Amino acid sequence: QRCPDTSLKHKQAREILQTQNPNMNEGNPNSPKGLEDLERRFVAFNGGVGQEQLKWLRNTLQDARELGQHVIVLSHNPIHPESSNPVCLIWNFQEVLDILRLYNDVVVASFSGHAHKGGYCRDEESGIHFRVVEAALENRPEKTYAMVDVYTDSR
Repeated sequence: QRCPDTSLKHKQAREILQTQNPNMNEGNPNSPKGLEDLERRFVAFNGGVGQEQLKWLRNTLQDARELGQHVIVLSHNPIHPESSNPVCLIWNFQEVLDILRLYNDVVVASFSGHAHKGGYCRDEESGIHFRVVEAALENRPEKTYAMVDVYTDSR
C-alpha cells in the first residue's frame, strides 16, 4: 500500500476522489451513494491510469503497429463502460479507450477483472472486444479458470 503521507500517486488519487465523490469527505470513499451512472466509478477501490502509463501504452501500441503485431490489452479494472458495472471502471476510462480506438488495427481485445460478475461488449466504433472475467469467488471451484484460443486467421 502506498504511504498516504509521501506518495504522489496517493495524493493525486485522494484529490480526484475529493472532487468527484462527496462520500470521500464523509469518510466513506468506497461508497458510490449519490453518484449517477458513469460517475459511480469514482470510488477508492478503483483507480486511474497515470500520464506515464498512458504514454507507455501509446508508445507500445505504436511499436506493435510498426512491427505488424496484434495486441491483447490486460488490465485489472474494466476499460469499456458497456463491459461491466460502471462502479468498477477505470476513473479515466475515456482516455484509455480513446488510445485503444486509435490503434484498433493493432488491439484485438482487452481482458480485465475487478467486476466480480464479469461482462462483455464489442466496441461499436473500433471493433475491439472487451471481456471482464468473473471473479473466482463468484464461481464453483471446478469452474474457476478461463481459456482463450487465439487464431491468426481473423480478428
